[in-house]
Amino acid sequence: MAGLEAARVLHASGVELIVLEARERIGGRIFTLHDDTAAIPIELGAEFVHGAAPELRQIAHDARAAIYDIGGERWRSSHGTLRRLDDFWQQLDAVMQRLNAKRDPDRSFEQFLNSRPGGARLAHARSLALQWVEGFHAADPARVSERALADGGSPGDDVRERRLGRFLQGYDAVPRWIGRDIERVVRLGAVVSAVRWQPGAISLELRQPNGESVTALEARAAIITAPLGVLLARPSEPGTIIFDPPLNADRVKSEALRGMEMGAVMRLTLAVREPFWTSERFMRRAKTQNLDRLTFVHTSDRDFPVWWTPYPVSAPILVAWTGGTRARELSSLRDEQVTDRAIEALAREFGVTRREARRLVTGSWIHNWENDPYARGAYSYMLVGGSDAPAKLARPIDRTLFFAGEASDSEGRTGTVHGAIATGRRAAKQLLRVL
Repeated sequence: MAGLEAARVLHASGVELIVLEARERIGGRIFTLHDDTAAIPIELGAEFVHGAAPELRQIAHDARAAIYDIGGERWRSSHGTLRRLDDFWQQLDAVMQRLNAKRDPDRSFEQFLNSRPGGARLAHARSLALQWVEGFHAADPARVSERALADGGSPGDDVRERRLGRFLQGYDAVPRWIGRDIERVVRLGAVVSAVRWQPGAISLELRQPNGESVTALEARAAIITAPLGVLLARPSEPGTIIFDPPLNADRVKSEALRGMEMGAVMRLTLAVREPFWTSERFMRRAKTQNLDRLTFVHTSDRDFPVWWTPYPVSAPILVAWTGGTRARELSSLRDEQVTDRAIEALAREFGVTRREARRLVTGSWIHNWENDPYARGAYSYMLVGGSDAPAKLARPIDRTLFFAGEASDSEGRTGTVHGAIATGRRAAKQLLRVL
């Protein structure tokens, strides 16, 4: 998304350019599947519009792409017993507001929790905050920075930033709109394997996805928008881009790359025979009549602690979600094994038998971002001592290499689509000043 937006800005300014995309599609970690068997678009990557997100909402307006707010109700499941969770944001904020953005020395979120902020009174809230950091931020709590989380790690009491929305016809409307005028300069299936550069000159080595046909491309400058997981990959790993001279030869870039990590997420979309949570039979068994507005279900399940429905759209779809270290462990399994784990978790947390859960599930969709060579993870987070890493990643090198992508956003929007778009605009303006 950052690369497309940068290219759009440069193209509008008359700059001769080419967009090199390793995949056979545009959109990066936006990956929408339009399956005739599903009632709604299936999002295998980004799904939500977070908060105000002015960049995205302007694009939606221009593209006439409808965004609908989710609203609804959050519930908590304890071994199949469902209870309303009306004060989710208040509980989360009670813990997250105790983080210190100026703490010196910095410490991990796990160390913060071990200090038992709020004492016994906030024990339950701390478990929700841990789930938030692992799930929403895709972070390892033992490594993620307290200072970074204190500065934009949660929406606090800002009601507008708590908003969640979806694109009615699918998130892929965004890359289609951004890329509508630059199709002729986008080269798909162009895997960059090496960037050899000196001030004012670049030579790129390209190959096809199957590894064949190595070619070269010369340029005055480049905007690097590869995900952080690719920038951190070792030379022998799939998807690696070799930089010569290496990025870590630059002190600022070295500090940036040491200060960040790529988070892990495992999401599984399940097709079910019916939205069973709204059925009279299920609600009688759950001893509640209020599940028609069910959106998120928070659980203590080891494999999939968070679930959500398509509410307010009525469709027989459920999403199972986990992040952080557990997601990385699940990524080593085959897709069928992950589906089996999700069905077992569905039975545990929705209070149905395994047999009934298997009968309910009619299909599943998954994309393993950990094993995707052109992503190598979900999205970035900052390590202890690395709260300024995005700003350092955003700095150009020798007026030749420029950087964009969600990991380089220094405004607290890492991990978001609108953050990525904003960095593409910023990098394009940096390059235009040089040209």
